[in-house]
Amino acid sequence: MAEVEELLDGVVVRLPAAEEIRQRGQRRRARRRAGTAALCAGVLMAAGAWILLPAGTDRPHERGAVASAPDNPFRENGMVRTLPAEEVPLYGTWHWKENEGRPVDSDARGDLLNRAGLRTFCPVASPQTGAPDRVGYSQEYRGRRDAVARQCLVEYDDAATAREQLGAVHTGLEADGLRRTPGSAPDDVRGDRGATAAWAGTVPGGHTLRVYTRRWESWVSVVEILDGTVTP
Repeated sequence: MAEVEELLDGVVVRLPAAEEIRQRGQRRRARRRAGTAALCAGVLMAAGAWILLPAGTDRPHERGAVASAPDNPFRENGMVRTLPAEEVPLYGTWHWKENEGRPVDSDARGDLLNRAGLRTFCPVASPQTGAPDRVGYSQEYRGRRDAVARQCLVEYDDAATAREQLGAVHTGLEADGLRRTPGSAPDDVRGDRGATAAWAGTVPGGHTLRVYTRRWESWVSVVEILDGTVTP
C-alpha cells in the first residue's frame, strides 16, 4: 500500500504504509519479550544464589558475625602462643625480657609467685605438663630492678572444666588477700571469650603481686607479675 499523504493547514503529513506499521509493532513486541526474559533470568539467578546459601545464614547480621569471628588468642598458625615480652602488662615500667636463665620461681621471689594456689595451676619448670584433662604451657620473664613475671597457659578438655578452674583461681586470689583492680573486667566465669580480669595485692616483703586472668573457651591464661624494687 502506498504512503498516504494528508494536507493539514497547508502542511503535508506523510503517513507510513501499513506494512511498515506492522513491522514496527513486531519489533516493539520482540523487545518487550527480550526484556521480560532477561528480568526473569535475573530473578531466577538471584533465587538460585539464595538457595545455595548454607543453612542458618539467611540473616545478614549472622553472616557478618561468622565472617568476623575473632581467632583464639592463644594459638597462631596452629602453634601455642604465649605472650611476647613486649605484650606482658607493665612492659613500659619493667621492660620485660624472656627468661633464659634459672626459673623465676627458684628463689624467695618464686614463693611469692606461687601463692594463692598458683603453684598447682601453673606448670613448674617445664614447657608442657599436666594431668590427662589438661595441657599446660609456661613462659617466664625478667625485668628491671628484679621484677619477674610468668604466664601460665592451660588448655582443658572442655570449656566447662576451664570455667570451673578459672573460678577456683579467682577464689584463691581473693582468699589470699588480692582484690580485683578498679576498672577490671567483670568475672568471666560465665563467658566463653571473656575479657581480662586484673587482681593486685601486697604480699610479704611489701611487694605488689599482680595477676591477670583470661579464659577463651577451653583455654585459661594467668599472668603473674611481682613488681621490682622501688627506688626511693
